[in-house]
Amino acid sequence: MKIHINGDPRDFVDLKTLADLVTALGLEPRMVLLEHNGQATRRADWAKIPVAENDRVEILQVAAGG
Repeated sequence: MKIHINGDPRDFVDLKTLADLVTALGLEPRMVLLEHNGQATRRADWAKIPVAENDRVEILQVAAGG
């Protein structure tokens, strides 16, 4: 399945939800924000949000600093 991550097409196997995508990318869920097809998402909903061919996901990394 092809998913566009921050504008770049990437191929994935066996993705069903945004939670699966975060796991496949090896991301720390507490440190990222996801936008799915133009809609901001809540981390609590990632396991319920299905992904499909050609979906667009924007990933923002949260960084602490001073």
